[in-house]
Formats: sequence, structure tokens, C-alpha cells
Amino acid sequence: MDVTSLTSLMVELFTAIRLVSGYPSPDVLPPIHRVSVAEMQQQICGGRSCRVRAFYHRDLGVYVDEALDIQNNAFDRSILLHELVHHLQKTTGKFEFMPNFCIRRNAEEFEAYEIQNRYLAEQGAPNRALPMGWSGKCTAETGDPGRERAAKLEVGRWAALPY
Repeated sequence: MDVTSLTSLMVELFTAIRLVSGYPSPDVLPPIHRVSVAEMQQQICGGRSCRVRAFYHRDLGVYVDEALDIQNNAFDRSILLHELVHHLQKTTGKFEFMPNFCIRRNAEEFEAYEIQNRYLAEQGAPNRALPMGWSGKCTAETGDPGRERAAKLEVGRWAALPY
């Protein structure tokens, strides 16, 4: 997919997000990186095998599996849309008021899945994304995530979509 087509698709997806959620369209489009699953696994899971098809990083943009057919397949396209929702969540600060990291991450994930599934329904797609929530571990007392995964998520500001 060339840059012009990808830019056009992003504008289309941000419009869809706005229509189903009320989020404003962004002033600046985030960078989109089409990379291999192995490269994403290296960045998100320390090189271990994990189920990741896309992720968002506040400073670096959206990374999406290069094997996804985001131009022709509604479900694959919805994975990119899900990550674009994370971009809007971060740039608008919608969940920043949440009392701790784990509550915020779960709220962000559930909203992104809800918007993704509304998009899929409007596209007439037969499949839906299973809302997984964030899979980090939190202690009951503090709501803080476990050290290893949290360090990557908090320091890097990652939002990964497991499929």
C-alpha cells in the first residue's frame, strides 16, 4: 500500500471513529509502520512469541502486521482502527483522570474494542473482536501492574492489540 492510499485510509478510519464515538479527528496523523510480527514481538514481548498484530506507541505511532490486508479486509482494517483509537485516547487525554495505570489501561482497551466492533457492525463484517482488556497483572492494593510488563508499557507507553 503506497503512502497516499494509506493516508486516505487513515482519514477514512478517523472519520469512522468520529462518527461512532464522538472523538475529534486528529490535527496530525500518527506515523504508521507496516512491520513483521517478529519485529513487533521483539518490541512488545522481548523477542518471545506472543499474539500481537498491532500496537500503538505514543512517541512512535502505530505498528501493524505487514501481512494484514488493511485495504481490502474489514476485520484487518479494524485492527488498525483499534490502534488509531488508542492514538486519540492519548492525544485527547480522555482517560488520564483514572486513579491508576491498570484501571486506565483496561478502560482504554475496552473502549477501543467497543469502537472496533461498532465499526465492524457498520461495515457489515461477520466477525467481531473479542474484548480482551489489558493482560498486565495488578495488585489488589495498589492497582499497579506487574514489574516486567508494566515497565515496557509505562516507560514506552505501549498499547498492544493481541490477536
